[in-house]
Amino acid sequence: MSGLLQDLRFALRQLRKTPGFTFAVVLTLALGIGANTAVFSVLEAFFLRPLPGRDPDRLVWISAKTPQGPDSMSYADYRDLAAQSKSLEGILAFSRHGQFLRVGTETSQILDDVVSPNYFSVLGVEAQLGHMFRPEDGATGDSAVVISDTLWHRSFNGDRSLVGKQIWLTNKSYTVIGIAPPRFRGLANIVPTDVWILATNENSPQELADRNSRDFELLGRLRPDVTRGQAEVELGVIGRRLAEAYPEVDKAREINLEAKSPKPAAIILFMAPSGLVLLICCANIAGMLLARSEARRREVALRSALGAGRRRLIRQLFTESALLVLAGAGMGLILALLLFRLQPALIPPMEIELGLDLRLNTTVLAFAAGASVVAVMAFGLAPALQATKHNVVSALKGNEPIGRRVVGRLLARNALVLGEIALSVVLLTASGLLVRSLLFSLSRDIGFDKQKNLIFVSLNPGFAGYEGDRKRIYLDNVQQRLAGLPGVKQVSYANRALLSGSGGGRNARVSIPGFELPLGQPNIPIKFNAVSAGYLRIMGTRLLEGRDFSSEDSRSGPAVVIVSQAMARRFWPGQDAISQHILVEGTSCQIVGVAEDATINEVHEGMRENPEPYMYFPFAQRPGGDATIMVETAGDPGDLVATVRGEILKLNPEMLIFDVQTMRSLMQQAFWLDNMAAGSAVALSGLGMFLAALGLYGVIAYVVSKRQQEIGIRMALGAERGTVMRMVLAQGLRTAALGLGLGLVASLGTMRWLSNLLYGVKPTDAVSLLGSAAIVILVAIAAAYFPARRAAKVDPMVALRYE
Repeated sequence: MSGLLQDLRFALRQLRKTPGFTFAVVLTLALGIGANTAVFSVLEAFFLRPLPGRDPDRLVWISAKTPQGPDSMSYADYRDLAAQSKSLEGILAFSRHGQFLRVGTETSQILDDVVSPNYFSVLGVEAQLGHMFRPEDGATGDSAVVISDTLWHRSFNGDRSLVGKQIWLTNKSYTVIGIAPPRFRGLANIVPTDVWILATNENSPQELADRNSRDFELLGRLRPDVTRGQAEVELGVIGRRLAEAYPEVDKAREINLEAKSPKPAAIILFMAPSGLVLLICCANIAGMLLARSEARRREVALRSALGAGRRRLIRQLFTESALLVLAGAGMGLILALLLFRLQPALIPPMEIELGLDLRLNTTVLAFAAGASVVAVMAFGLAPALQATKHNVVSALKGNEPIGRRVVGRLLARNALVLGEIALSVVLLTASGLLVRSLLFSLSRDIGFDKQKNLIFVSLNPGFAGYEGDRKRIYLDNVQQRLAGLPGVKQVSYANRALLSGSGGGRNARVSIPGFELPLGQPNIPIKFNAVSAGYLRIMGTRLLEGRDFSSEDSRSGPAVVIVSQAMARRFWPGQDAISQHILVEGTSCQIVGVAEDATINEVHEGMRENPEPYMYFPFAQRPGGDATIMVETAGDPGDLVATVRGEILKLNPEMLIFDVQTMRSLMQQAFWLDNMAAGSAVALSGLGMFLAALGLYGVIAYVVSKRQQEIGIRMALGAERGTVMRMVLAQGLRTAALGLGLGLVASLGTMRWLSNLLYGVKPTDAVSLLGSAAIVILVAIAAAYFPARRAAKVDPMVALRYE
């Protein structure tokens, strides 16, 4: 123990003697460890963090699988599974919705989960104030809610007397019975829940008994003596039993357990860029330690002559490296905390609160500690071994063979720089591919005109008392009023706007006469939108066949529908879809038009998938839900936002306007994940290239310092300054070219992992590879230029006297 303390004291003295070196190493480590900790924190919060509650390893997701893919559950499914399952001690159900919270004169949009009464008891979550749902809550008809700690402080200033009082959500009062504990955000990672409402109070008995209304997700808790496999077998049996009992809705559905943890390959891909940066940092520090060992050669030889064994010397040098890592890790954690605070600025502005719960918990701290251990082994061990490998007598006399010593250190540092450049090429290639993919995505035809000057105003007419035909009449009046404004070209409205982030809209159960679904499945869920006449025209979506909706497509008229091109191709291949009939939840609708496929959901999801079937209904025939008014302007839409909002409120001051967007802001939100991926890759590759350039500069500067006498002789014999500069630049370019070759080979072998993230560009894209090569060459010239210029300024008389 005393020897360790002695090593620590000596290491501290040595590091204090070289503050510049110490600061450079600690800062480099802080960048590498801090970046990796921040990236891992995102991964941990989004994928790896266990579900909230007691014994999270016993919680399992329950899902349904159909020939068309995963399917949600109905509340009737939940009741059947909860009653029949013996391997699960409890099953909860929840469904995500939106509400409008009114506090005084302020109204804000929040997210609520409609849940089964046992939601909190299955999770094992207790209230910090009041109580969670009990079996008797809601039995008398009173609407009970539990609110989150975040909402409690944000909207009610942490008022402890709130429990037992009523709050207004949309157009209904609820009694607050409890406050959820701090940091409990519900079961969705990036979209935290604000309010929990009982399904038995929010939905009618008929809605809860409807097996076609599949809007719930299920989570179960395994009994202590039951394995996951046993529970899955039992759920499969129950699922087949339900399919036999209710063939009209449950046929061809399988009930199973769903694993929501990421695959190891996805984790590696997520962490790879920051991991490469850490390796580059370690290589750079190893190069600095090798250079420092040259200056400490006589000191190490003297300690060896006084009796210190090589193992003792290695331990001492390794202790110095460990102290550097400790300081770098501490600064890296501070940097990670600062990066956490950037999260709100990186998320596009939206009415609802988004964000991950990023924090330095034990898992993240354990990762930072592991990264620090890897770092100290990566950069500390080899320089320590190299520094203690010498001839003691020659080192003390100062006449150790210079050529051999220089060549040995130069080879080691060259190898490190080659590794840095190769890793930087991999990062540059990845960032080039992601940027090229983003550019292709931005130029892609997504089924509507991205360049239109549009304003999207989202309303909740039901909040102001408009339902059914009254809602349509009100929206028609708004349309006429706004169409008369100066600078407005046309106006339309719909339930929702494209790319509004709501998962593409609601589903309707559709049966196709004459088309046999797989395994005799009775119907298929297809997403839809309810729109007014002129919606396709204002959005710039082409009508390929048939006609648009008109005023004759009213509630009293025949039910009609416009389908997407993907739907027409799938269900009527080689036929004319016009005039065909489909059954939408029991109602026969005639197809009157076929529209081009449009990206209905977030762009980053829609880019990688084939267009899915989609339907448009006349708003008059399906007026449910919220409404979005689209206003096309002749000039900048931002100039008319206030005017449009004011005109809507003039028509009804009580109308709730919960969101106003322009086409530009909507596209920024839609592409923000693609922008983030490309921006992060560019930032990390830039950092890696900068560190590689520093390493290359260090090697060239070291070579110049050791070749001053040779350079002096060359210049004394008539060599010109330009010749000397070209000689040094050639040295740097040779090193860079070798590292570039290694990096390109590595890129060709690893970029295939990015294929699922790319659109319109292949992992072997020549432009990205050549662009990486060009950047490396330019950076190498810049890194070698300053040592080359210094070499060209050498005075031959001074250089000839150089030892």
